[in-house]
Amino acid sequence: MAEKSRRTSSARKLAPTPDQGDLLRFVEDLKRQWMATIDALVDPLIIVGGDYSVQKANVAMAKLNNVDVKDILGRKCYSVFAGRSDPCPGCKLKSTMKDGTPTSFELDHVRQSQTFEVSSQALTDAAGSPEAVVHVYRDRTLAKAMQAQLAQQDKLASIGLLAGGVAHEINNPLGGILIFSQMLLREMDPKSPHYQDVVEIEAATQRCKAIVEGLLDFARQNPAKPKSQQVEINAIEAIRTAIRFGSVGFKNGGKIALITKLDSKEHIVTGDRNRIIQVFLNLIQNAVQAMPDGGALTIRTTSRQDNQGNKYGVYEVEDTGVGISDEHLSKIFDPFFTTKDPGEGTGLGLALSYGIINDFGGTIRVSSKVNVGTCFTVELPLTALKSAKS
Repeated sequence: MAEKSRRTSSARKLAPTPDQGDLLRFVEDLKRQWMATIDALVDPLIIVGGDYSVQKANVAMAKLNNVDVKDILGRKCYSVFAGRSDPCPGCKLKSTMKDGTPTSFELDHVRQSQTFEVSSQALTDAAGSPEAVVHVYRDRTLAKAMQAQLAQQDKLASIGLLAGGVAHEINNPLGGILIFSQMLLREMDPKSPHYQDVVEIEAATQRCKAIVEGLLDFARQNPAKPKSQQVEINAIEAIRTAIRFGSVGFKNGGKIALITKLDSKEHIVTGDRNRIIQVFLNLIQNAVQAMPDGGALTIRTTSRQDNQGNKYGVYEVEDTGVGISDEHLSKIFDPFFTTKDPGEGTGLGLALSYGIINDFGGTIRVSSKVNVGTCFTVELPLTALKSAKS
């Protein structure tokens, strides 16, 4: 009897009291609330130990890496995020674990082609010593693209002023050379030993004239007209016109296959139809020139909507040509930059296109691989997206 009494007494000691049960439930509720809170964050978040192992991760981090949360836990953070076998360059985990100082650094997500600002904050134990680090990843891709776009706009504006002044100064003497060389050709005997020299002078002057005209076109780029003077146009129809003009030069050769995947809806934008045609005609001509041995030119159009409900037309011009090296990609929209042979281009076409798309409130970007091909992507804000007229 005494033994039974002792066992009952021990069981009572082990079983939680009502107060203890409430406390356990309270702790569990706090834990669930805490996890629900970090899962509600739109920014990816992980908690990492001193050995870089992931202890906790939120849903946003799992979605970014196309896995479940459970598949992240226990793995090294640099393996999860960057696909690396060693810590990421610039990682501040060790210094944060050492002294608890909050830090931040930039990191590229290689699979998603995004740039993140990683903010690190130490989690401390009861004694105040760091025992883990919280990494919060804020997407900086769009912000960096906007900064680059603003810098490019400033550069184009400065060069435009210079180009306009130089072009006007050159134009007058150039006009004189052209007129007198043409007069000489009319008066000279074609059998003269100097006749061909004058022909070369006239041809070279014509090339210079074309460059000057390009400079003036570049310098004349103006901000978009006031809304009261702007016209609504169907961007898809303008692109069809550019395709019709641009394909004339290569259809008969048969070496380049033209593939079009155009949206059946009308993409209504506000601006100048001819400028839209100019941009896409330039992109098409560049694509054709990038495929001297033939290939495929694909033109795709679609639309998207952002989180605020704004609609955008998305237009791609893709070739299977020689491609552009990483070294040249960062300069591709700079005025006068060209990879073409001398005499084949002024290097102003893409700079002009960049300025035109910017005036429409849109963006233009490029991706390329050497010996694989190049894709230019243009996005324009749409005032409307309409069903095609029957």
